[in-house]
Amino acid sequence: MSTATPESFLQAPLTERILAAIVDIAIVCGLSLFPRIGWIFGLFYFLLRDSLFFKGQSLGKKLMRIKVITLPENEPLSNYPEKSALRAIVALIPGLNLVDLWFLITVGYRLADKWAQTAVIPFSESESDNF
Repeated sequence: MSTATPESFLQAPLTERILAAIVDIAIVCGLSLFPRIGWIFGLFYFLLRDSLFFKGQSLGKKLMRIKVITLPENEPLSNYPEKSALRAIVALIPGLNLVDLWFLITVGYRLADKWAQTAVIPFSESESDNF
């Protein structure tokens, strides 16, 4: 039995992933503007954004029509908040986030995807019946 890896899937285009990240960061910044507890809402959204809504899609990913799936199950990330948090924590650690970005640009998938056993794939509304 072979194990599915991020490199074995058709990855979402880099530009769509970056645009989705910009949208999500804008949402985090907007949530953080609420007095006193806004940073908690922002951090909560950032950590769990791919498992909270739309079956493996943050709001940015929904707009860009990409989503995160688990490997090897090929299920949306909505049932795996720990994988969503792991993917986000890698982006928060200074230095490691730069290595993660380098991986994304050169290899085509994030180091966090490899560790969390996830893949970011293109998604169309017609596929929504499968997930």
